[in-house]
Formats: sequence, structure tokens, C-alpha cells
Amino acid sequence: MNSSFALTVALAVVVLAADASAGARPTPPQGAPEYQAPPRPTDGANMALTIEKLEKGFDPERPLLIWAIGSSFTNGLGDGSTLIELLKPRFPNMPKVVYKRFAGNSTPYHLTRGWARHLVIPEQPDVVILYNFGKVDDLEQLIVDLRQGTTADILVGTIHWCLPHEKQWPDPDLPCSHQDIPKLRAVCEKHGVELVESRREMTEYMLAHKLGIKDLLADAVHENAYASLMTNMNIARHFNRPAKFAYDPRTRERRLDAAASPDVKLAGAWEKGDGSVTAKEKGAAIEVSFTGSRIDLIGWRSPDGGRAEVWLDGKPAAEVPVFQASYIQPDAKNAPLPPNPPRDRSPHRLTLGSNVVPQSWTLTMTNDAGDYELVGSLTGSDGTGNNRKPFTSKSGQIILEPEFWRQPESNKAGDKWTFDVTRPTVGRVEFKGDKARFRLTLAQALPNAPHSIKLVADGTGPVAIAAFDVFEPPMK
Repeated sequence: MNSSFALTVALAVVVLAADASAGARPTPPQGAPEYQAPPRPTDGANMALTIEKLEKGFDPERPLLIWAIGSSFTNGLGDGSTLIELLKPRFPNMPKVVYKRFAGNSTPYHLTRGWARHLVIPEQPDVVILYNFGKVDDLEQLIVDLRQGTTADILVGTIHWCLPHEKQWPDPDLPCSHQDIPKLRAVCEKHGVELVESRREMTEYMLAHKLGIKDLLADAVHENAYASLMTNMNIARHFNRPAKFAYDPRTRERRLDAAASPDVKLAGAWEKGDGSVTAKEKGAAIEVSFTGSRIDLIGWRSPDGGRAEVWLDGKPAAEVPVFQASYIQPDAKNAPLPPNPPRDRSPHRLTLGSNVVPQSWTLTMTNDAGDYELVGSLTGSDGTGNNRKPFTSKSGQIILEPEFWRQPESNKAGDKWTFDVTRPTVGRVEFKGDKARFRLTLAQALPNAPHSIKLVADGTGPVAIAAFDVFEPPMK
């Protein structure tokens, strides 16, 4: 997106429950009739898991999580309330929905790869919406990141008409300054991504009712309120049970019954009953063989519940070398550069290297020429670098690539960023508490490969396990 058209996007993470209501509905431009976007038989072919979750909910209950990341185009979709209102009539028994977005000024697919790595993938969403712009090769890399790190269904939207696209009007397939739509379509088909042909669908409406590009814009490039509603309607029509799904949901997410699955082995004294297996004696173990990158425990807590130690691939889970890095948070006092806020003038992505130790990190600019120092809360000073050059910390733990550092020329001495590196595994499970069924992610961010996980009761009280949910992303 041309930076001269960038909007300052108010921050960015919005959480909304499905029982929220959208505001007043905008009216069509130039006296045109209301836009219609009913689902078609092929809509939702790549949304098998999402549709199953909307129709059946979750056991135990949890919200459906939707993440949207991108530029001010993404921000223009709103806070999620419009989309949720559109889904309610179609899925009257759907679970609550949490909609989160993170948007920046003119932030293309390339830079949103960092937000995917540090914000989206760690939260393991059910749906990811990419209504954004950029090079198709960068979009493909973003899709691959999500496909390797999550089981989420992905929707990619073609962009609405903007004034810089006047030479392409009214052919929705002609490459423009924001997207090469034919190539984008091919990438979505290659990776089984749900393509929302919003530009084509809006063009049909515009031509039928003699509307021009300006009729659906708030400025040179951003949608007005009615166009935003149309785009949300185009997205919503893909939350649909089609004539045929493109994949089997069980290939990505599946439940292993603790009492019946052949992939679950019991050792020691276990009692079966009430849809669970229960152990009270110290040393009783339950072991699960699975292929995937994440596994959740479904169990029961009780006032007299005990504890269980967790082992992953033959090692204590609390010691397994699996790590995640959080969002690289810019300090609020970083040098201002209107209209771009600090989040748009930052390292958007980092890579974890070797010898990783979970801890908090601080990156501080030491001058106005791009030099910085990296300090870990446990490691201490771990090297100096420059925001225009590749950097690997002295310990080998942190790698920074300049291609993901946005607007390095704007950074000033004293600017700083913080992030945390954590181990996304659970070393011990507590079964004591109010009587309730619960879900606990035992491990995620694992290599997408065969694994085994074992829980060993410590004898302090009953350990009651109903099932395990396995998550296997569609790409290795």
C-alpha cells in the first residue's frame, strides 16, 4: 500500500464474544439495493474443522478463536462484531467467538509473518483471516508458516477496488498495485486455503448498479462502512457447510479416548468408568503415542484430586528443548514518528537459535545509527548489533534478520523492545480443584512428527483422565 495513504491504526488486539451486537447497519451508496452474499455449494470447502466446531461446539467448552493480521485493510474489517452477527443466524448453537486482530500501517504479507510467528501461532487459533496486500511469494510463505504451526483454517481475501487501481477497472483479475490475483488464487488452491473472491463479487454488484470505485471508498484506498459490510458478508459466506469438504477434519485434529484408544497405554492400577480412567496409586502411568505438534489433556478435577508428572519423548516435559518467543513489544516511549506508531518501526520477527534458555529479553538502541545491545534476564549481555545487518547473539540463542526490521532508520538511542522466550510444555498436571471437566495443553510447538507423552500419578489423590486431543498441522 502506498505509504501516503496509510491510516494510523488504533491498537490492535480486540477480543469480542459472540453475544456482542454490531452497531447500526450502513446503507448502500447511490440508492443501490442491499448487497447479498448467500453461501454457495462450494463455499467453505476448506473450512471443515471450523464448520464442525461452529455446529457442535467444544468439550469442554471454550470459545472459537479467530485471528486477523495485516494492514489497515485488515483493520477496516472492524472489530469482529459484524462477522459474528452474520454467522449467528447460520449457526444458532455456535460457541462464543473470540476475534483478535493486529494491524499496522501499510504492513504487507512479508512483515505480518512476524506477527504470525509471535502472536497467532502461539495462541493456536481455529481460523486465520488474511485480508491484506503484498507479493504472492510472501503470502505463500505466510501460509506455509501457519500451515506448519497450526491446524487453523485460513481465509485469504482479494482486495476491494482502490483509486490506484483505476487502470484495471472493471476487470477484477488484472494485477494491481496491491495484489496479483491470478497468482494469489493459484497459491490458495495449492495450499487448500479458502479464497474469498471479494473483489470479483463486489465488481458484479458495482457494475449491476452503476457504481464507481469512489462509491465504496472512505478515502483513496480504504473501504467505507458499506464496503466493509460487503467484505464481511463475502467472508461470512465461506463459513458454510459445502456440498463436499476438501479435507477430513480428523487428519488435523482428533480425540483419543483414554479408555478405548489403541494409542493409549495404561500401566499400573487404573479404574475405568464414567467416560474416564482414574488412578490413585503412585506410579500408575498413562502413555499416548501420537503424531503432531500439540497435545491437550481432557481430565476431571476434584476436591481430593492428586497430581501427575508429565514426560515427553522419554524426558521430563519441563526440560524438553521446545521454545516459543513472544511478540517483540516496543516501549511506549520509543521515538515518535507520526503517523507510524512504535509497533510499525520495530523488529517484527526473530528466530530462536541454539542453547536456548527461557527468559526475558531487552533490546536497546545505543545510538541513532542503528546500533543496539541485547540483554537477557538470565544470560546477561548477549552481544551488540546493527538493525540493518544480520545478527546472532553471542550465546547463539537469538537471531535477528534485517529484512524483518521495519523502518530501522527511525530508531533513536534509548528505544527498546522486550520479549519473552518460554517453554510451551507442562511439567506437572494438578487434578485438585472444584469438580469440573477441564482442558490443558500439555505441549505445543513440537516438531510435527511422532511423539509419546506419559503422565505418572504421584499418589496424592485421584488422577482422572477422559481423553487426549491431538493436533497435526497439514504441513511438516
